Amino acid sequence: VTIDIKPGTFPNTINLGSRGTVPVAILSSATFDARSVNPSTVTVAGAPVQLRGRGIPMASFQDVNGDGLLDLVVHIDTPALQLNSSATEAVLVGSIFDGKTIRGADSVRIVP
Repeated sequence: VTIDIKPGTFPNTINLGSRGTVPVAILSSATFDARSVNPSTVTVAGAPVQLRGRGIPMASFQDVNGDGLLDLVVHIDTPALQLNSSATEAVLVGSIFDGKTIRGADSVRIVP
């Protein structure tokens, strides 16, 4: 699948010392509906989606790239990212509700 780390920005800078979250969009296309992704299965660089109260994943549907299709935006727990200072890519893995695995990657730039 196609993903966009920090939608609308480039380069995708990440401060591993940050205590916040990193937004990651899973993009819909003519052949893939991001609404079929189970947000609770998604990890980026080994880090899970941040949870709100009662264990609900921080996720929403938005058209982040203006193509008229709803994309899934998840918020990843920054301190849990398994990246080092020389990392140039982060990989997303997860599942759609029928159990099929998805995978996508985007570039990152680690900053102090």
